[in-house]
Amino acid sequence: MTRSLPLTLLCASFAVAALAGCSNDPELRNQLTPELRNADYPPLLPIEDLVPLQPAPEQQSTQLEQNLNARSNTLQRQADALRRATN
Repeated sequence: MTRSLPLTLLCASFAVAALAGCSNDPELRNQLTPELRNADYPPLLPIEDLVPLQPAPEQQSTQLEQNLNARSNTLQRQADALRRATN
């Protein structure tokens, strides 16, 4: 009898979840105005018009490498200047 209790609770919880998913919520349905219900669908646009073109990954990696090299050189010069100033 102790083994059937967890199984019964599990089945009951699945049944409650299934019934909750099948609810018909009038609050959600009543939020649309009649104008919205009768409105036409918006026109479909090609994805190229909606999403801006991104540079190729090779180009991005080259730009990133150049930026990192420039930052590294700048930091190296600053470190050298600090070393000279403290010696």
